[in-house]
Amino acid sequence: MRQGHAEVFFARQDESGGLLRAKRRSLDEHPERYVALMPGSEGLVDEVWKVAQALGHVEEPADGVKDLESLARVWEADLLVMDRESKKVAAAAVCCPSSWDPAGAVGNTLDDVHGLVPRLNPQIGVMINRFLEKVSPGKSYCRENWSFTRTADLDYHPAVGRRRLDESVTLEELFLRVEHQLFTGIPGGVLMGIRIEVCPLKDLAADAEVWRFTAEKIRTMPEDVAGYKSMDAAIEKMLQEMESFQATTDKR
Repeated sequence: MRQGHAEVFFARQDESGGLLRAKRRSLDEHPERYVALMPGSEGLVDEVWKVAQALGHVEEPADGVKDLESLARVWEADLLVMDRESKKVAAAAVCCPSSWDPAGAVGNTLDDVHGLVPRLNPQIGVMINRFLEKVSPGKSYCRENWSFTRTADLDYHPAVGRRRLDESVTLEELFLRVEHQLFTGIPGGVLMGIRIEVCPLKDLAADAEVWRFTAEKIRTMPEDVAGYKSMDAAIEKMLQEMESFQATTDKR
């Protein structure tokens, strides 16, 4: 966790407009899958709109509607809103979830949500809660989380049914998925922004040190963490594919 910059994180990054088009398509087809709001959290959503407009990233909506789905349609980053008092996830507008259900997280405490993550609560759960209590408006912090997927698709909602990693996976199907997270304080809560970056795993071979480090991370990953990341059935094959690719590269 380190200092972040909300104005940079939330600024438009995809000049092609493809990301927003994909988000709008998801919201058109399954809004209940990607957007959820805990009763009584409308005030927090208002505060998120104020942040978006103060940063100059979104304009006043023509129809005057400032709900969470409307914001998700015009702001590239996915959004989670935490209520500071209850420590519950008060709202979610997440169109590119990493194998979790945004609607299912709303209304749960952070401890409940993080209970699914092996070793997280016992190791740093208290620190996370304290951190979120102290993130004041105007202050921002960022971090990254990573995993591997079998496709470059951004939407990994469980309902989509993406193919899981298993012993049949090939290097051509392996992608590093990095979840960039930013936390910024708002009155009464914390806004969490999420951006997903995906690249082919074999691209990491361009840097020998990064390639070795990645292989070692996969090789030494605890079983429960590998299960949580849906990698447990694929680790041996992933390492074989990486070793074979490296051997071929070294001969060139």
